[in-house]
Amino acid sequence: MITISYALRSDVGCVRTNNEDTILLNREFCQDESRDGSFFMHNFTRFAAIVADGMGGHEGGEFASQLAVESFDEFLNSLPDELLSDKIVAATKEWAQRAHELINRKGVELPQFRGMGTTFVGLFSYDGRVFSINIGDSRLYRHRNGILKQISEDHSMRNLTGDQSQQSNLIYNSLGAGETVFADVADVTDRILSDDHYLICSDGITDMLTDEQIDAVIDEAMQNNWSEKDLVEHLVDAAKVAGGKDNISAIWLTVTDRA
Repeated sequence: MITISYALRSDVGCVRTNNEDTILLNREFCQDESRDGSFFMHNFTRFAAIVADGMGGHEGGEFASQLAVESFDEFLNSLPDELLSDKIVAATKEWAQRAHELINRKGVELPQFRGMGTTFVGLFSYDGRVFSINIGDSRLYRHRNGILKQISEDHSMRNLTGDQSQQSNLIYNSLGAGETVFADVADVTDRILSDDHYLICSDGITDMLTDEQIDAVIDEAMQNNWSEKDLVEHLVDAAKVAGGKDNISAIWLTVTDRA
């Protein structure tokens, strides 16, 4: 059994007029709010901790990110019991294709949303196993023994080409906003240790703060025994102080027990 405590915050930032990010945490959808709590993950528990960063205009990105998290919540909680790990990975990749087609179809049906899309990153559990998923350039980090490590891989042109002059928000993979999609999905159950921490965030944080600056906020939190909520608040506030040019969303998960 795993005990997980969490905190999240989704913020419009300092420049945008609406929030196109949507957070999914334990069947609840969050925008423009902060939450914290804890729960036990039993063998039958299904939970998702996801950040979706929408794109496509004033309302299109918000609609796309909402469609994505709602679709995933329905998918995860309608899966039959006792599927093997490889079946879950395959089913999740198939879900990504269906969600991609759904978002593109809505963009055709509703011309004001044409070209909308969203990133999608986070962790989810199925029958006692934990999986990671990533589509786009929002990020999943692990913090273990004082070391921050990016677990996800950015599906960005900058990362693909190695050309740091490329704009950071140019991505080649998303749900919607393109002809094709792929999802990085992995069973990470055996890689999770007690006292691990996970940060799931949109590029509203990572475009404003370097990994070193993110790590510095986390280190300060650890040294001063901040709560998960205080850590997330400071992280989002730091991104806003740095400019807050995009919507800012973050989830912080702490694995407090593993038996």
